[in-house]
Amino acid sequence: MKNPFKSSPNKINIPLRFSKSQHLIGAFLLNEKPASFLIDTGASNSCVDKTRADYFNLEAEGDNLPLQGAGQEKLFAQSSRKSSLYYLDHEIYHLNFMLIDMNTINAALAEQEEENIDGIIGADILHKKKAVIDYDQCCLYLNESSWF
Repeated sequence: MKNPFKSSPNKINIPLRFSKSQHLIGAFLLNEKPASFLIDTGASNSCVDKTRADYFNLEAEGDNLPLQGAGQEKLFAQSSRKSSLYYLDHEIYHLNFMLIDMNTINAALAEQEEENIDGIIGADILHKKKAVIDYDQCCLYLNESSWF
């Protein structure tokens, strides 16, 4: 089957890689600094590891909010300010990421001899950018006409 997004002028092709646990991971720039993000269609909100907030020049604001993750562990998040997510020279999104403690996630990746991730790209970005994941080509297509 032909991929309708591969040759579309309104799409940007972002290469991904599979982790050993079959998660998709992509390399981006967050506030002009290299960042590794896991692509998670089941995550409602995109987030960044709160321990990396200073490195990415993210400013936390507001109170800690309870979040429901896939596991039993209670998570708390804080909104951030001043963030722009890029792939190469394309600004993907300007938003306030949620800052969460990703120690459990990164510990699970370390057990599989994977590198830590800096954050998760969730449904908030994927939906707004009309994302398509091509598992055969291992890439993420985003609709460039919906750039902010």
